[in-house]
Amino acid sequence: MSQGPLPSLTVAVRSEEPLARHLPLRCGGAIEQWVEVADEAELVAILKLARAEKWTVRPIPAFHDALPPEGGMVGLGLRFGGELEGVRAADGDPDGCLRVGAGAVLAPIGLRPGFEALRFAPGTLQDAYEEGWIQPALVRVRRVRGRGVEDSEDVKPDGKSLLVSAVLRPGRKLKPPSAGQAFVELQRAGPGLRAILGKAQLRGLRVHGATLGEIDPAVLSNRDDATPRQLRTLLGAVRERIQTSTGIQLEERLVPAGRGGRL
Repeated sequence: MSQGPLPSLTVAVRSEEPLARHLPLRCGGAIEQWVEVADEAELVAILKLARAEKWTVRPIPAFHDALPPEGGMVGLGLRFGGELEGVRAADGDPDGCLRVGAGAVLAPIGLRPGFEALRFAPGTLQDAYEEGWIQPALVRVRRVRGRGVEDSEDVKPDGKSLLVSAVLRPGRKLKPPSAGQAFVELQRAGPGLRAILGKAQLRGLRVHGATLGEIDPAVLSNRDDATPRQLRTLLGAVRERIQTSTGIQLEERLVPAGRGGRL
């Protein structure tokens, strides 16, 4: 079946873009292609090109809490900018609702009345949507599904679409993770994640440049030039220590860069 004419792109696709430039952990090799889109038209056009070229599309938002594989990655790294990172009043919705682009960084939104829970949130709306903790604030979402853009009141991620924007309602109770948080919060009674890590004397634990925080031992950082393998070695050692001493199995929060290439 014919793909039809390819779109005339107004954006440049770069080859062999270093992931370390785009991830807070400052590590990882190059991804085969990289593009930044500024609006829905550019997004739809680049997705059409990706289908024609059989590129795996890997959304990589700004400040993306992700740990890439050792070496490079195949596929197309996709970054949202321009209109897709905008924040404005949501027309026709209850007072105080905001229309937020998927590429919008969340922490500055926390300075607005009713959205204080976002003040220390990590990453962008795209991250929060995939991770799920932003759902209580979602009124509806706008996303790319198939070959077009749709609006929906079904706000759950489905693995077959890509978020473009969402309407957020103020005043909702949200529990965002910390930026760089390496493990998922424990859903159990008793001491929390940070208390368990602190009791195990894991504050400041370091493998080469991979380091757990002195103040917040749940946060992973790259102090020097740690590789993805060294960062994973540290996380593996922490999980083993906690499993041995407490019987608790920690779940890693830092996703692979690009969410596994769903599109």
